[in-house]
Amino acid sequence: MLLFMRNRLIFLILCILLSYCLFSLSINIRSFDHQDFTRLVFEGDNSFGFKINNFNNSIDIEINKIANLKNRITRIADSKLVDRVVHSTKDNKSTLTLYFKSKFKIKRNFVLEKPFRVVFDIVKSEESDRDLEPSENKSSKQEPKESNIKDEPLKNNKPPKKKVIETICIDPGHGGSDLGAVGRSKLMEKDIALKVSRKVKKIIESKLGLRVITTRDKDVEVSLDSRAAMANNQKAQIFVSIHVNSSFRRSARGPETYYVSLKATDQEAFELAEKENSSFGEAFKTAENDDLKMILWNMAQTEYIKESSKLASFIQSELNILMHTKNRGVKQAPFRVLMRAGMPAVLIEIAFISNFYEEKSLMDDSFLDRVANAIYTGISKFIYFYNNT
Repeated sequence: MLLFMRNRLIFLILCILLSYCLFSLSINIRSFDHQDFTRLVFEGDNSFGFKINNFNNSIDIEINKIANLKNRITRIADSKLVDRVVHSTKDNKSTLTLYFKSKFKIKRNFVLEKPFRVVFDIVKSEESDRDLEPSENKSSKQEPKESNIKDEPLKNNKPPKKKVIETICIDPGHGGSDLGAVGRSKLMEKDIALKVSRKVKKIIESKLGLRVITTRDKDVEVSLDSRAAMANNQKAQIFVSIHVNSSFRRSARGPETYYVSLKATDQEAFELAEKENSSFGEAFKTAENDDLKMILWNMAQTEYIKESSKLASFIQSELNILMHTKNRGVKQAPFRVLMRAGMPAVLIEIAFISNFYEEKSLMDDSFLDRVANAIYTGISKFIYFYNNT
């Protein structure tokens, strides 16, 4: 009888442990302050169902399973709007309660997949400019006090951020009947550009919490002028056009990053711009067309030349490290796709599809993952530079 009871107890413990392993949920909380809103991201290691209850100065997120968080009370110390997130459990469910430093409203909330994320964009309510003391949890009397942390209203003595990047436009080159460069194995530039662009978009959204738009998300034709127009209309603050290079010299290898100029850095850069500018049969003689000067100078691209150069340098540096190549240098050329962009804008040539070894790398999805991460790192370094100058 004693042996039976012991075995039954062991079985129950194993069932509980197995249930915990199969159904537990880990959630990571991130917060990003933007110029006009605060973004809160709840990232789970697997998907979960949830229900939102909106109160006067708090939000309850009721989750349909027990969640694991590192701390029961997570302080969002540097946020201008969010005070803390309190985690509680009841009846095999978890509740995350969000407390705010002032009156608020949810601007939007949505779900992203792979990884699973619940995203809230929250703004300060215009109903009252009076900051609120962070309210206590409904069961606050039972909450342990944290001696080294005090509840304080939002401090207003900090100077506002002068520059904040919120939207990035990623431009996958070519598309549709415009194949771009084609390798010996029939690998097409348009396909590589789209794959890498999708990966870059996913990383930026996941790690920076920024809005990312793309000029195309499938194999369709998009004119050169329409690409910059999309970025301008969506008020993007960075424009990155992604391409793959080609050369009659089979030995040519390595990445190149360009920003716009009326004059090309060298003859190869000029010829590359001529080739890219002729997409969809758009006749465009860069050296002879007086309209080009109007586009370049009157559209105020010169305002962003210094920043475009810096963005190109950050990205080029990361790609050089990845490719283990001698720096081909940041270059300038009259790329039409960059000229109408009212923001820092660069064009990346990832690698040479005409090079046997680099074409082989471009066929490897894990290599494209590393390329996307290098581009993301370059962009993130530029954002830090941009926001601190």
